[in-house]
Amino acid sequence: MKTFRFLLVLFLIIVAILSVTAWLMFRTPAISSNSVLVLDLQGDIPEHMPTSGIEAMFGEERLTMNTLNTALHYARSDKRVHGLLLRFKGVSMGFAKAQELRTLIREISESGKWTAAYLDTIGEFSPGNGLYYLASACDSITVNPLGDVNLIGLHAEVPFLRGTLDKLKIEPDMDHIREYKTAMNTFTEKEFTEAHREMMESLIQDIYGQMVEDIADARTLEPEVVRDIIDGGPYSAEEALEKKLIDRTMYWDEMKKWVDEQAGEDADWVSVPTYASSVSQKGDRIAVVYGMGAIHTGESSTSPFQSSPTMGSDSVAKLFRQVRKDDSIKAVVFRVDSPGGSAVASEIIRREVVLTKESKPVVVSMSDVAGSGGYWVSMSADSIIADPGTITGSIGVVVGKMNTRKFWGDLIGVTFGEVNAGKNADMYSSLHNFTEEQKAIRTKFMEDIYARFVKEVSTSRGLTEERVNEIGRGRVWTGQQALDLNLIDEIGGLWTAVEKAKELADIPEDKTVKLVVYPREKSFLEVLAHKDNDFAKVLTQLKQGDLVYGPVWCPVQFTIQ
Repeated sequence: MKTFRFLLVLFLIIVAILSVTAWLMFRTPAISSNSVLVLDLQGDIPEHMPTSGIEAMFGEERLTMNTLNTALHYARSDKRVHGLLLRFKGVSMGFAKAQELRTLIREISESGKWTAAYLDTIGEFSPGNGLYYLASACDSITVNPLGDVNLIGLHAEVPFLRGTLDKLKIEPDMDHIREYKTAMNTFTEKEFTEAHREMMESLIQDIYGQMVEDIADARTLEPEVVRDIIDGGPYSAEEALEKKLIDRTMYWDEMKKWVDEQAGEDADWVSVPTYASSVSQKGDRIAVVYGMGAIHTGESSTSPFQSSPTMGSDSVAKLFRQVRKDDSIKAVVFRVDSPGGSAVASEIIRREVVLTKESKPVVVSMSDVAGSGGYWVSMSADSIIADPGTITGSIGVVVGKMNTRKFWGDLIGVTFGEVNAGKNADMYSSLHNFTEEQKAIRTKFMEDIYARFVKEVSTSRGLTEERVNEIGRGRVWTGQQALDLNLIDEIGGLWTAVEKAKELADIPEDKTVKLVVYPREKSFLEVLAHKDNDFAKVLTQLKQGDLVYGPVWCPVQFTIQ
């Protein structure tokens, strides 16, 4: 009886804990009629965290672009929200994400609500371009009196490891198609090639121009004036005030009083994640399928215990099959944030896009990066939307391996005995370079992949293969450049893609829709039980017998600082 009572009490305690946890995870918070929306930006902002329900067990969920898109889009027309306070605790995000976030903030301003940014400093002896660029979307910018404004222009650094590999007696044996496919240059070169430098200068100048134009528009200054201001930076808070880069200097306690004056002392301060969880969406259902990270065969890795998710072809294909079979889903927005990876996995996903198009529209929304394999999975959609600063294109191939024999033998003292059965059995061994015959085989495979890539882009985008080869060759483009080259259809963020999906699905423009996000959130027990959430397994799949990269990979990613 004592054992029975103990087990019964334990069972009741577990049920109570699970009930409270479920209530905390799925309750809809109440938002008062006099609220200030508070956006605290800190750390990396991922696109979507399908395991975010876990955080709800212990506190506020992690901020994602999905959360930001939901909260800021609906806040602009919500009468309960009087204004937006943007605070920075250090943030790192790609330029395209920053552009999308700026658009959402400015839409709140245009709806008649006040928006304000507060920063202790905009870079303290460090670049503050990204912080200022985001803050400039607000009606007003306030900085601590001792703060700085480090708006100093963009600087890109590309590491080259060939010298290090030489010292370690590791020999890279790699090849690419074509000259702008520079992912391997990190390992094979000691400085920029002519094509690599040309591409990087084109990208950074285009992104810099976009940043200048956006700041000039937000601060009511001429672009040339902004360029001169940037060239004269950095500035103290008082100097930035004189240059009209900021609107006031205040300590945080003074800023809180300022907010109270705008919204009233009785106003509730509501965090963006809390507000997003209170949003009720109604109308026709549109699926938002997220494809994030390196592309590989097998299942995606979305563990909350790792910083970077991956895009597994099996997982993403399954999501597309689910939305195809769901008659309540009227259209699909495929949100892509990926530098590429396996060509085979990319083609598996592209095929699912094509099959889905037969029954409902598919619109791609590109985030920071949709290059190489990221463009491969996107190219066959009904429409492709990207931000001006999205990194895309990179139509090319790179394959190779590292010969580590001398590293093991000369530096470590490890030697290997080898036995082969088959002429090319050691083709992918890290103890040998490719033979000339093996290089010819490798080149044939690469050329076949590139030809298929070019052909599919030609068919999907209505371009001749000759034109695709001209703008392909492994070259990376910004979203704005890609629009001019007809690689994408329109400039905009997730909600632009949603509006396009509504149009293609014949949903009236004035009708609201319900976004159904895939992959769904997983419970804590599901995450722990999942067999493929070990990131090391995914890296093993990507490595594939000492291959340094998958066949298609975008070599450029920008984080604005």
